[in-house]
Amino acid sequence: MAEAQLDDEAEQLRERYRELLEELRTIIPGSQVLFAFLLTVPFSSRFDHLDSFGRNVFVAVLLCVAAATVFFLAPAAFHRVSDHAYRRARLRFAVRSTVVGMALLAAAMAGAVFVVTRFIFQDTSWVAVASGAAVVTLIAVLWYLMPLAHGRRHHG
Repeated sequence: MAEAQLDDEAEQLRERYRELLEELRTIIPGSQVLFAFLLTVPFSSRFDHLDSFGRNVFVAVLLCVAAATVFFLAPAAFHRVSDHAYRRARLRFAVRSTVVGMALLAAAMAGAVFVVTRFIFQDTSWVAVASGAAVVTLIAVLWYLMPLAHGRRHHG
């Protein structure tokens, strides 16, 4: 009986890990494309028109996307290098790594919207701040608050 419960738990952990890796397979290409695009931006002719504040925020955005991509790829690397007997630890690491990556990606997206909107309006206008804040709000609601509320409603 106890052995059957251990087998069931191991299978549940495997399934949760597979699901997480599948989710990462959809997230990773987007963050990689965003990272690649951001790497090309400084070579465009209009990049010189950004002031030092805009450039600083851009660098922060670039670093956030780079770090997010690393966090998204970390579970696969951990899976390959670690002992497969530690399923629970691998899953815990993968979930935490993914959440950190999503937070970094959210910061990068909001920062990118801020930089572009600020560039369009030529200053630190309320439109740029409001645009960045709107992105943060949308991400907070859809990526974090709704899933948490759904989990609480369906799991007690």
